[in-house]
Amino acid sequence: MGAGDDAGVIKQSYGSYLLATTDSQVEGVHFLSQFTTPKDIGRKAVAVNASDIAAMGGIPTYCLVSLILQKTLQETYIDDLYDGIIEECKRYDIQIIGGNISKGRELVVDIFMLGQTTPSRLLLRKGAKPGDKILMTGSLGEAAAGLQLLLNPKLEIKAEDRKALLSRQFTPTPRLEEARIITSKHRATSMIDISDGLGADLGHICESSKVGARIYEEKIPVKQVVCEVAEKLKKNAWKLAINGGEDYELLFTAPESEVAGIISAVKQGSGTDVSVIGKILPEEEGKWMVLKDGKTVPLPEKGWDHLKM
Repeated sequence: MGAGDDAGVIKQSYGSYLLATTDSQVEGVHFLSQFTTPKDIGRKAVAVNASDIAAMGGIPTYCLVSLILQKTLQETYIDDLYDGIIEECKRYDIQIIGGNISKGRELVVDIFMLGQTTPSRLLLRKGAKPGDKILMTGSLGEAAAGLQLLLNPKLEIKAEDRKALLSRQFTPTPRLEEARIITSKHRATSMIDISDGLGADLGHICESSKVGARIYEEKIPVKQVVCEVAEKLKKNAWKLAINGGEDYELLFTAPESEVAGIISAVKQGSGTDVSVIGKILPEEEGKWMVLKDGKTVPLPEKGWDHLKM
């Protein structure tokens, strides 16, 4: 399986599948160095790659690290950056096996990660079928709200809420254990991680599976603190949650008969909530979102644009 999914898939001679993914964190695009510690930059660079492996039903195993560094960076800054990378790799038992260093105008942390899965656990973006339920782990919008706090530092909010939102922005948690549970009996039919935004990533599943979808605003899990930030900034909370991106939750589909079992197993095994937010439709029926007032609008597929900044 080549380009078009969260990771490439290579069949190995002894029956398992090798997963390969790469993701860059670029200063000014993926992080703002004036707000982010070098250790957190390193941790996030590893976590977002591990999230891609999780979305394929795999376990991350090895990675290579390439850095583009400015000549003006202090040695202590570079040491802290590496400490973050090493700390996150140890957390998920990932071995660093090589890499490269060069100089440039912006700081770039580029991770190439390998993982492993089996044919029975592999999940792709394609595979969703009409009638399947659309599910997701966790909640949406906290990373986007955390970014808004950075861009609007005078915004008043409780200290503990600020800390929680900034944590989701700085150091996301890949849903590796949740993915392991979801794929343990291959109950799901497709999966992706929510990195570009719910609308955009659901659109990827629909495109790959050649299906339509309907989701419901009232069923999308958004914490009250996200709504509070949106209200203070005069922004629409559901747009912040759906289009903001960088949530790194798992978005997946499954037959209705499997839903209750998946929700129970994930909650029991990882402590993470799973929500049913919609249903897969035949392709010709389109992609829709039902708002809380009952109005049906086209699925907002505007997500994070990596080339915008």
